[in-house]
Amino acid sequence: MTANEMADLLEEKLDRASSFGSPGYEDFDLSSVLTEAQQLFVKKFFDEVNNRKGKGFQEIEIRNQGLSALIKDGDNLAVSASQTGTLSNNDIVGKFYDLPSDHMYTIFEQCTIDKTECNSTKSIIGYIVTIAHNEIQRFQWNKYKKPYYKVDGDCRVWRSEFSREITGIDPNISATSKRHELFTDGTFEITNYHMRYVKNPENITVDRTTPSNQENCKLDTSTHVVIVDIATDLMMQRTKDQKLPIIEGFKDLE
Repeated sequence: MTANEMADLLEEKLDRASSFGSPGYEDFDLSSVLTEAQQLFVKKFFDEVNNRKGKGFQEIEIRNQGLSALIKDGDNLAVSASQTGTLSNNDIVGKFYDLPSDHMYTIFEQCTIDKTECNSTKSIIGYIVTIAHNEIQRFQWNKYKKPYYKVDGDCRVWRSEFSREITGIDPNISATSKRHELFTDGTFEITNYHMRYVKNPENITVDRTTPSNQENCKLDTSTHVVIVDIATDLMMQRTKDQKLPIIEGFKDLE
């Protein structure tokens, strides 16, 4: 459906829920609630703990198709301009990397290092293990868990999260990129950090005056009715017209 078609369906559902006495809504209102519903849809069905079926992204086909339009590739991610705050000692060396501006969730990552496999010209590709901050100190001396590389091509790199250099709390200063911190054992350098990720969905823009200005939902068309159902519930909450909680009623559809 186009954004305007989703808005028409939303108004129809709201009118029916209000016994055909629903107030009129501006395109701005409909754009806002549809965008919020889309964001809630992604968060609800990406993680299995957020929905009754307990099936998240890449577990069943309906999830894969529903969210596949948001998958992007990020290659050769930039080293952060500021490295203030990295964690480095005799056992591990951290370095910050900037994430893509539309990054939401990481779903795959690997890195190329400055070593070659068995003295050949084939660069070693390291696999990345996400590590909690409270595990770093416990595992940095553990040779079975710490970062390493071997000439046979095996390589492990740790990854953790870190704050933006500039958060954007000041409206006059733009926020910098989100950041990951990658850890090696200091015996090798990372030359390329590569990931695939789920991006933040673009806003839905309803414009029934100038249809060419509308911005449609980029998710698979199979998700549109469910997004409208979520938007219906959200709009009824905004107008205090909701008699019973219904936001969970559509979850079995997916």
